[in-house]
Amino acid sequence: MAVSGRRRFDDDKVVKYETAEKDFEVEVSRTLNKWCVTVYQMPDRQILVQDFFPERWKALARAQDFIRLLNQRKKKEEEGLAGHRDDDDF
Repeated sequence: MAVSGRRRFDDDKVVKYETAEKDFEVEVSRTLNKWCVTVYQMPDRQILVQDFFPERWKALARAQDFIRLLNQRKKKEEEGLAGHRDDDDF
């Protein structure tokens, strides 16, 4: 099956993801000949990480990985605090 050389209409759209706490934002955008994944710390949008990929699907997958990791970080902090509170009861 032949692959069309045309891009889909949404290929150049910027995709943004936010963490559950809305303290980080991950953005996927087209930069020159690569796809850029940028992690911003909110509210001032300070850049924490940038990574570049040749294919859009890889960039989108990495962006979702970043969001998942950032959300897990918050859950682990809460679990750690809850564990320390239980130790105080003895």
